[in-house]
Amino acid sequence: MRSATRIGRAARAGAAGVLGGLLCITFAATAAAQSPSPPRGKVTFVVGLTNDVRTFNPLKAIETPEYETLAVTYDTLLRWAPDDMSPMPGLATDWTRSSDGLTWTFTIRDDATWSDGQPLTARDIAFTYRFIVNKGFSSLSNYLPFTDSFEAPDDTTFVWKTTKPTTAPLAPPWIYILPEHIWGGMTKKEAKEFANFPDTVGSGPFRLVEWKKGDFWRLEARDDYWGGAPHIDELIFRVFANDEAMVNALKAGEIDFAEAIPTDLFAALQNEPNIETHVGGAASFTQMSFNMCGEQAYCQKNPPNRHPALTDLAVRQAIAHAIDKQALVDRVLRGFGTPGTTVIPPVYPWHYDPAPDEIIDFDLDEANRILDEAGYRDTDGDGVREMPGGGQPLEFRFFVRTEDANSVSAGKLIAGWLEQIGIKVRPEAITDGKLIDQWYANDYDLYIWGWGVEPDPDFQLSTYTSDQCGVWSDTCYNNPEYDQLYLEQKTAATREDRMRIVQEMQRIIYRDIPEIVLYYDNDLQAFRRDRWTGFVEQPSDQGYLLFQFGNWSYLNVRPVSEAAGAARPRGIPPAVWGAIVIGIVVIVGAIAIARRRVAEEERA
Repeated sequence: MRSATRIGRAARAGAAGVLGGLLCITFAATAAAQSPSPPRGKVTFVVGLTNDVRTFNPLKAIETPEYETLAVTYDTLLRWAPDDMSPMPGLATDWTRSSDGLTWTFTIRDDATWSDGQPLTARDIAFTYRFIVNKGFSSLSNYLPFTDSFEAPDDTTFVWKTTKPTTAPLAPPWIYILPEHIWGGMTKKEAKEFANFPDTVGSGPFRLVEWKKGDFWRLEARDDYWGGAPHIDELIFRVFANDEAMVNALKAGEIDFAEAIPTDLFAALQNEPNIETHVGGAASFTQMSFNMCGEQAYCQKNPPNRHPALTDLAVRQAIAHAIDKQALVDRVLRGFGTPGTTVIPPVYPWHYDPAPDEIIDFDLDEANRILDEAGYRDTDGDGVREMPGGGQPLEFRFFVRTEDANSVSAGKLIAGWLEQIGIKVRPEAITDGKLIDQWYANDYDLYIWGWGVEPDPDFQLSTYTSDQCGVWSDTCYNNPEYDQLYLEQKTAATREDRMRIVQEMQRIIYRDIPEIVLYYDNDLQAFRRDRWTGFVEQPSDQGYLLFQFGNWSYLNVRPVSEAAGAARPRGIPPAVWGAIVIGIVVIVGAIAIARRRVAEEERA
């Protein structure tokens, strides 16, 4: 998942906006004027974020808000336990594995239904998995390795047969089960282009009913959900133009929960009455990626627009030595994180800590020595090194994200350090939508983004395999040894064997430096404690209250009292209306608030 998410995974994003003119009006009031007002008497929970949703199509999801919405509208075969994120029953209530390890048989619950009233059966699960494999959805097919067949002999039995023994079914596959009566018969092109809104049909505890792009999307609770009805009637995700607007809305009571708060604003919230701040776990990382697209078929078909020096390990090693990760944690994250090393965070037992002789530490002298030895010299005395032989100067385009203030700050610091080793970078702050466009177009040198890492390491490790170039790969890294190890970890006989392989894969990535893990960042969250209780922290030790691996808090959050839940104020408070009237009197004219709309294209 792009994090702060792709899931994936974990990225904080949003449209950049400026509020001008009415100085007396708060950002919160402006955003509130654009949001829906729930019907009187309904218990409505409002989540604020700065990352807009791009799609509700489960086959096209990339970033955190998309997965967060899908997690409450669809189900998966298995779930992740709230206490330790281990696999547990979901649509499957139990399962067995054959003695030869080639056949997994799952018992599917008989009380699950789709939001349109149709029953959900094992046939929907078999259809979904077959559809992904047969249609070649490479962004998801790595969850389903060595497949021989998916069968549903009856409505409550799902059989997954493989050509090699594998523990992949217990990863578990992060694949949302689709209704065959909606998606069946679609071509791959039709499925990729399917908007899945309105009339979204899912099996989860909420049903998507309204979407105003750039402003909000609204979901209604299902009373007939097999896991029990939520304690709230409505769930609204509100999109803010910037973090200040989101935090002000939380203070004003216009939203109930704020996600991915920058460190400076988070510190200011810690003494606010009626607001509870929460330091979420560091199951995500922020990285700086290099465009290494080279000999792969995708790169030949889509020639990269990137600096040739980025394919030189010596250049990447020098850059890695020139970045002070502890300073990034101290100065950018204000201590809410730890310096990064390998691509599986330390919160998971799969994490590999580089040995002392493997550590790439902050050492500007060493960085300069590496570049000197590799033949990169400043031949014209302008402070910027050139390629060996006096060729192209080491000047790189460097994208940071407007939606993540931390990435902008980190980019400035990194640019200063690289200047000291004769490398010039031009940090350019762009929206997530624009970054996705640049990434799809293979048109970048460096960028800062992030990943939310799943409890099982398989997916994250898959993003560095050569066949993910043009799909999930940040960099188009290509290493046959790594690719082979990725397949081996899927068929390891024991957990210990798999642990050894997974850690070796992390060591290789750390050594080859297709990207630099800058830091493991905590997710900073806050909510109105005067109104809400019942959050389920996942995992139980410094975990996440929302934006979890599942929908635990959305099922259990409830008003502190039913009266408070039903009667809490919505819309713009009277005092703010007064400020608006005064502002209108003082400032004559119309105020236009424009939000960029970024057109997204699906990669061919």
